[in-house]
Formats: sequence, structure tokens, C-alpha cells
Amino acid sequence: MSGFDGETALKVGRDLSFFNSRLQMLRELDSVIDFARGYLQLRIVLCLGSRNSLSTRDIASLLSERQKSVVDAIRKLVAKGLVARESDGGVDLYKLSDSGLEFYRKLQSIVGDGYRYRVSREERREMVLDIASEMTRYTHLADAIIAIATSKNGELTLADIADAMKLGVDRARTYMEMFSERRGGVRVFKRVEKTSKLLAALAKILRPLKINIKTTTISYRITDEGLAIFYRQPYYLKYKKSLASKIATKVFGSAHPRIVLKKMTLMMLAASLVTSLAALATVTPVAIALCGSMTFATSLLYIGYKAV
Repeated sequence: MSGFDGETALKVGRDLSFFNSRLQMLRELDSVIDFARGYLQLRIVLCLGSRNSLSTRDIASLLSERQKSVVDAIRKLVAKGLVARESDGGVDLYKLSDSGLEFYRKLQSIVGDGYRYRVSREERREMVLDIASEMTRYTHLADAIIAIATSKNGELTLADIADAMKLGVDRARTYMEMFSERRGGVRVFKRVEKTSKLLAALAKILRPLKINIKTTTISYRITDEGLAIFYRQPYYLKYKKSLASKIATKVFGSAHPRIVLKKMTLMMLAASLVTSLAALATVTPVAIALCGSMTFATSLLYIGYKAV
């Protein structure tokens, strides 16, 4: 942060503390409800937190969701101990359990209490959507920071970042751009566009066929402010002390678990294809057994990749 005057440096410091505290809290909450996959569960907790007991039909109506989807999400929340069921005249009603109330209070500490004032049903629904969306956005931000900060040169392609965030490329770009400009005093990432020699050569070959392709690739580099946020994350302490994580960075380009598992899966898949060809060529028990083992290992890695 060199070149900042005292007042600006103080403001950036406050902003970094704000990001850090919010990210730590969000990571803790995300371990209970996966915001990316449990988006409806998060919205139900927010909905129940501002009301008393509700039926699944009431919740579905308030959130404009199918009742079947709400029933499935409620079942998962009950299993996690966040929601309790009670009966009223033969009708099942649901409310937040003690653990659910604690979870909800932590959400309140992040998003504030402004949405609790008396508003219309439609306004309340929109507020719940906004809050849930904001929570999800900061969770994706934490994944992007970990992926880039543990990369070889503090820079990663948009495709790899999107994979770490469990998002499509276009949506991931939208999130990254939010934090690539100095908004609120903090610029976490810097966008980098590079011309690919391989793509440029391919474009030259395809040009006579009137086929145009992009010759640039988009990457994002973490800034000093982004690193300051990363250094305050619990993940950094694990990464700093882990030799395996350092090796993963060198071998796979990043120590983010999802990126590592994806590239390990691709490597094992390639090895499986080679052993399959060897088994077909030799038809020996050893080659066949090796092929089966490699295929099984590849399947396990892929399952792990999809589960992370």
C-alpha cells in the first residue's frame, strides 16, 4: 500500500479488517450450509428467523418456490439440527431450533437488522433474496482468494478460478470484476489479458476459412490488499505449515482443493487410457489388474472433485 497518505491507508486498513472478519464468519457459516449448493436452505433460515413457526406451504409461498423443493430443503435443515418440527392440529410447522437461532444471529451480525422492520411480503421476499445472494457472493470471493493466493505466481486463469468457485465462466467473471476495481477502498484482484501464441497461430490457420477465434486469455492476479486478506484467513496458517500444499502449488498450479482434485483426475484419466491400451495390447493379468485399479482410482478422484 505504498504511496497512500495516512488517511487513505487507515481507511484501507479498516476495509481489510471488514473483509477479513466477514469472510471468516462466512466460512464458518458456509461449513454448516453450503451457500452455493444450499441456497434455498439459507433463504429458509432467513425466512424463519424473522417469523414464528411456518408450514412448508407458507414458506414456499413466501419464497416463491415449489413446495417439493422446500420440503426437501427443510428435511436437510432438520437433519443438521437447524430447524425443529412441531405439530399444530395435525399440521406440521417448522421453526428454528436453538442451533438455528444461533446461526441466524450470526447472519444478523453480518447483514444487520435493517430488513426486520415491518414491510410487505414482496419486499420481505426481495430482501431475503438480496441477503442470501450477498452471503453467496462473499463465499465465492473467499474461494477465489485462496485459489489465486496459493497459485505459482499469484495469478490464475479465469477458467481455473471459475472451477474453484463452482461457477460458470461468465458468472465467475462478474464476481471477479466486482473486486477488481477500487470500490470501497479495496481492490482484491487485477485483471490481466494476455495474447496466446498457440491461439494466435490457430487463428491464423482458421482465418482463410473465415473462422474467427479469440487470441487472448483472461487471468486475475491477487493484489497486495488481496494478500492481506488471505494472510488473515485460517486457511493461510494451514497452507503455510503444509508441505503437501506447497507441492500441490508447484504440480497443479494452485493449492485450492477443487483445482487439485480436478487436475489429479485428468492426470489419472490420461494414465488410465494408457494402461487400457497396454491391457488391450498385451492381454496379461497384470496389465488388466493395473487398468482396473487406475480406472477405480480415477472414479474416486472424480467423486471427490464433485463433492468438494
